[in-house]
Amino acid sequence: MVGTRANLSREVFGIKSLQRSFETIVFADVVDSVRLIDSDEEGTVQRWLSFVDAVELDISERKCGRVVKRLGDGIMLEFGDPIDAVRGALKMRQDLAKVNQRDPKLQRIEIRIGIHTGEVLRGPDSDLYGKDVNIAARLAAAAKPADVMASASVRDALANSVDAEFEDIGPVFLKNVPNPVHAFRVVPPHEVARVMPMMSSEDLLPTIAVLPLVVRNSDEASVWGDMLTDDLITALSRSHRMHVISRLSTVGISIQKYEPSKLSETLGADFLLSGSCSVGKNRHVLDLSLTRARVGRVIWSERIEVEAAEVLKKNVIFSELANQIHLAILDLEMKRAVSHPVPTLDSYEILMASVALMHRLSPTDFNRAGELLDALIERIPHNPVPLSWKSRWHVLKVVQGWATNRTEEARQALNLTHRALDLDPTNSGALIAEGFVQTNLFHDLDEAEELYNSALEYEPSEATGRALRGTLYAFRGDGARAVRDAERSLLLAPRDPHRFFFQCLAGSASLVAEDYPRALELIKSSLRLNRLHMSSHRMLAVTEWRLGNQLAARRALEKILRLDPGFTVSKWKRSTPSADLPVGQAFAETLKEIGVSD
Repeated sequence: MVGTRANLSREVFGIKSLQRSFETIVFADVVDSVRLIDSDEEGTVQRWLSFVDAVELDISERKCGRVVKRLGDGIMLEFGDPIDAVRGALKMRQDLAKVNQRDPKLQRIEIRIGIHTGEVLRGPDSDLYGKDVNIAARLAAAAKPADVMASASVRDALANSVDAEFEDIGPVFLKNVPNPVHAFRVVPPHEVARVMPMMSSEDLLPTIAVLPLVVRNSDEASVWGDMLTDDLITALSRSHRMHVISRLSTVGISIQKYEPSKLSETLGADFLLSGSCSVGKNRHVLDLSLTRARVGRVIWSERIEVEAAEVLKKNVIFSELANQIHLAILDLEMKRAVSHPVPTLDSYEILMASVALMHRLSPTDFNRAGELLDALIERIPHNPVPLSWKSRWHVLKVVQGWATNRTEEARQALNLTHRALDLDPTNSGALIAEGFVQTNLFHDLDEAEELYNSALEYEPSEATGRALRGTLYAFRGDGARAVRDAERSLLLAPRDPHRFFFQCLAGSASLVAEDYPRALELIKSSLRLNRLHMSSHRMLAVTEWRLGNQLAARRALEKILRLDPGFTVSKWKRSTPSADLPVGQAFAETLKEIGVSD
């Protein structure tokens, strides 16, 4: 392993012992030193010695390496870790550039630097010898003025380094080195133009990077750290709610070594998942933290105990973790959306917060959701996703009884879905949104069914489309098909943050199928998750009545009237697509029996 000294030793040169170890060697020498000394001998020497003293002091204070020896117009350094060598080389280059700003152009000292990782021989005087030392020196000699040149062994150790970019030079023939050495020019990241993905302004999902887990108790158990990291990345990657940075992009990166903001910039990540694990014979303990990268604030942490056998079976532990992480991000973005001006929020933050606030179903949060969606549509007018969600917002406004002009809400909702489908006729979210509009605002169940069918052809595992089509079947009285679609939606969205909505729709399907115990179970669960959902309250009252629980049904009606004092059967009929169908007529009769005014 790089930076780990072997204890292997040999007896050479009589009784003198040489130790072998893997190190990273840095050579730096002055460019055009003869000319500089000829023009200003004393001044050049003084400036160079002052610079070398500063380099030696810096390395000593950081305890990351040592100066092996001074070479007149050069210097040789040793580092145990290639990253420290690269940082040291780039800092030398940067510091010398600052010093040169004070001197006339012809008196400025420039250096070239070579870096190589390999096996060295250490003498009794701590000097270093061997062919790999020679390669580092020859790389320095081959470099251009002010350049840092590294071998492939350095680049391979730091392929995804946050501190440096490696520009491929190709094979270089070095003096007294029999074979060409593959060399790279090393530059700070800010000197290289980044090629950014062409999706930043329209992207509506957060990006998360999973950093390698640190194994606390055993170097030999590091394979478990790698395995657990891989499992976390795999579980998060299955989610459609976030982008996950690839495993190879984060190898060797530690949150202890870098500022989160720097990792955010380098990896393009909004959030960093990091942590450690203690590996036992039968059980592993993981300590995980989720950090909002740009500000370095931990927003979620958790300690998890995992059975070793369960890790090998790839169980559901990590899927549950992925859901907790998504909920933590969702909670953060909701709070930010309420307390921060919209221009300071990213597009993905606005969308996540607006959808979450919309489903809280309190008037204040609901209105804020509408404002956020309007701002997002103005920011990215050619993206169908916010248009589709704003359409659903108008439908929910009517369903909750908050609309003063149902016709106007219907017009706006339909206009939004038409705009979304004009942009992308195959967008499943837009197709589902229009089906939602046709069902609830225009009561055109045939048109809605075609739209839901089209959406599910494009995306068969779309849970919302499946649940809404099940509700459409329920309106028609087709209990069997309603239950099949609704229960499948529960399977597809087991930990959805808005699962109260899926449970409510599944409850309506069971109610139509006359499976009242299942309907009661689902509706009560829905209300535990959201106490303000009017559809769930109405179905609870009807289900309890049909089960013969008259007292419970009347208590449910009291809650309905507290939330909506003007609730009547005729008002409900005006809002439901099933008013003129047998299912709706039977529902209305049950409401009257419970005591709802006509």
